[in-house]
Amino acid sequence: MAVAAYASSVSLTHVLDNVHYRAKFCHFNVDVKRIESIQEGIKSLLEFVELNHKRKGQKIEDLWRKISKINLEVEEFFDLYVVSQLQKVSKGKRSDRRMRAFDKDLDTMIKKIDYIKKELLMVEVVVEEIMEGKQSKASVPSVHSSKAASSIAKKNIVGLDEHVVNIKGELARYDDNLQIIPIVGMAGIGKTTLAKVVYDDKYVVERFDMRIWLTISQEYSVNEILLGLINDGIVERHSGYFDGPGEVLHKKLYGRRYLIVMDDIWTLQAWYDLRRFFPDNVNGSRIIITTRLSHVAASLSSHDPYSMTFLDKNTSWNLFCKVVFGEETCSHPELEKIGRAIVRNCRGLPLQITVIGGLLAKSSFEKDFWKSVAENVSSFGNSSDGDHCLNILLLSYDNLPIHLKPCFLYMRNFREDAEIDVTHLIRLWVDEGFIKINGDKILEELGEEYLKDLVNRNLIFVREHTSCKEEMLTCGIHDLLRDLCISISKKENYLCSPRVQVVKAEYRRCFQCGSFIRADERIDDSVFVFPSTSHGNPPFCGSCRRTYSHIKDLRLVKVVHNKVSGCDSLVQHTKLRSVCILMFEPPKFISPSTLILLWNLQSLLFTESRVVILPPEIWMLPQLRVIECKCVVFPKPPVVHGEETKLFMLKNLQSLTVAKNFVLTELILDGIPNLKQLEIEYEKHMGRLDTSLCNVARLQKLEVLHVADTLQNIGFPSSLKELVLKRCAIPWSCMSIVGSLPNLETLYLWLTAKGSEWDPTEGEFLRLKVLAIWGSDLAQWRADQHHYPALEILILFSLRSLEEIPSGIGDIPALREIHLRNCSKSAMDSAYRILEEQQSVGNDFLKINVYGDSKDEDTDEDDEPQVEDETDE
Repeated sequence: MAVAAYASSVSLTHVLDNVHYRAKFCHFNVDVKRIESIQEGIKSLLEFVELNHKRKGQKIEDLWRKISKINLEVEEFFDLYVVSQLQKVSKGKRSDRRMRAFDKDLDTMIKKIDYIKKELLMVEVVVEEIMEGKQSKASVPSVHSSKAASSIAKKNIVGLDEHVVNIKGELARYDDNLQIIPIVGMAGIGKTTLAKVVYDDKYVVERFDMRIWLTISQEYSVNEILLGLINDGIVERHSGYFDGPGEVLHKKLYGRRYLIVMDDIWTLQAWYDLRRFFPDNVNGSRIIITTRLSHVAASLSSHDPYSMTFLDKNTSWNLFCKVVFGEETCSHPELEKIGRAIVRNCRGLPLQITVIGGLLAKSSFEKDFWKSVAENVSSFGNSSDGDHCLNILLLSYDNLPIHLKPCFLYMRNFREDAEIDVTHLIRLWVDEGFIKINGDKILEELGEEYLKDLVNRNLIFVREHTSCKEEMLTCGIHDLLRDLCISISKKENYLCSPRVQVVKAEYRRCFQCGSFIRADERIDDSVFVFPSTSHGNPPFCGSCRRTYSHIKDLRLVKVVHNKVSGCDSLVQHTKLRSVCILMFEPPKFISPSTLILLWNLQSLLFTESRVVILPPEIWMLPQLRVIECKCVVFPKPPVVHGEETKLFMLKNLQSLTVAKNFVLTELILDGIPNLKQLEIEYEKHMGRLDTSLCNVARLQKLEVLHVADTLQNIGFPSSLKELVLKRCAIPWSCMSIVGSLPNLETLYLWLTAKGSEWDPTEGEFLRLKVLAIWGSDLAQWRADQHHYPALEILILFSLRSLEEIPSGIGDIPALREIHLRNCSKSAMDSAYRILEEQQSVGNDFLKINVYGDSKDEDTDEDDEPQVEDETDE
């Protein structure tokens, strides 16, 4: 319940910020001081949850429920009020000035929050007393001596042979100094099993004078760990040592070659607390540390941590057979096909293979039972025989800071084995209200930090990187961890109101997720009540009906005309944060527009529509962060003066793609001051008109700029990191303007650069990593390693006149790839010469990829060169 309390509190802070912003500029007749009082109250509740979220007990669980309840109540209260006021505005009426009843309700909300705050103070006193009692009874860690570790039953070690050889090599490596060897990977991946196999290896036993195995719990006592190490695993609370236990351990290890395994470390502090007691005897002593946390492993050693990965298909099958049949082959051929399906669904996780294999080993080997297991791998893996499987994973979840838990649990919403776009995932976290405001950082940056933290904790894995390996493109979650998310969400009753909606035009599509509703499913649902509309109850699929059965009230508004299905199914609810409309026909907004009733909207996506004409009311959505479409016509802001201009400012807008015929007046640019990504294109008749592209330089936070089909001069802000120019007709002699951008890392030029000669100037393009040129008359290119010192990838496409790639390009230290397609034969020959020259001096990292020939392959002018990104799984 703590997660629900935290998530609802963070989400509510965003809603209250929106109300406060509107009230501050007299958009509503609300007492700003009362709003600020509620904000302070919710902030206090949030701080309490952050400090006490790990506490257990009935009283504090009741508090979590009360906090969640008051958060939902406050959000509903403001949604009802704001929507009613905006309805008046949209109909041309003045907002309601009779505010006594509303102020009275506000005071009631403040009193309810204050009452809960008083309860928090009482609980804090109880918590302090409990913590004092806990400190007097330090927890006893799990400590095993060499004898104890050896007595543990041997595990199945299929697939570990190569790992064992590598770790033994580290133990025997010629370096007498004390070395730390971190082994890192997700729960259940086999870290502890590998460490135990190495620990008990005959060579290791003979090599080291002393071996000590120690398992660190999340809550540990340094003194008791030390006493256990001294006394061969036996903790003597009253040992009577004159010196401290640390000094005694140091003396015991001094002068001896020792191996210590510290299993399952959760924090660097655990290592810092113990490391000073391990002497460096300069005799080849070693310490192996296992951890689930990549950042902990990386900080423990000067060498790269040893990473454990998922088992491949063959190794997974061999392990399964070993567990089930006692040998690495299937002794029941009639079960092999089913068995392989079971293994495939375990996704290479040794723990799950072992748990399910153990269950099947105890079965009667009946085909029907094995089929049922294959169809329900997850549930069998979490059955009573496999409870320890989820319990091991649960430790990783329990160790998460509270701000990461809602984001992790959200992973349950993706299908099994999904390849999840990283930008989309972070956007969803932001839209759901999971990201807490922190200083000047934008929410997307914080979301990226959250994702990296979950990856470092091995709870989410990276599927695909950019070719430069610097950014994640797609990610995934193991099915067993996804099952954990589902299990915890149900247990903690963590189900938010629906914030994200996918709208599809066809009839019998679910109002919430956009999926087809089966013919046998009812499309009416009496759970929902929509007091402010006459649209009737929208269709819900069975899954969404079950998920959101706790929702009693949603105010619906019809925003877009739906001529396709002939029904009013394209409706949204007023608490919506993100809407993705999938319609091939251009959607038309209701006139007068009711878009402003979606007053907390953050993402507006039209992924299929060719052209979308946005209504002027778009400027009245200050929370809006993303507008995405294949082609969107953006309206001019209303002409207002003074403080009222801030009411018509998209102060949070981060991304606008793709804007059609966008005239960048000062008024528009002042309304989107924090834009980070802008994609704009112009029709032919607009190409020669003054579209004020020189004003783009005013967007001082812009990092990504794509411009297509213009002959106007473009102003480039110094903040740019990525620049894409299509059919913009810029002579090579003017490219120095682009080269002088201090932060530019990626430059794509499509049918843009004009002229036959390019003479770049030294000191330009200092941070450029990717350069792509497509379709140019370039013949002579004079450059060397000093002109693009950071270049990693060079893409040349349809340069039929290019005589050669400058040989000095090959001497750029960072250069890894050169791609050519449909270029002149002399250019291709020069690429191979560069490769030969680099190989002759020992450069084996450079790769050359050549596609097609200008003489025998035609090129579609709309084609763009595609460079496959490297994939890590």
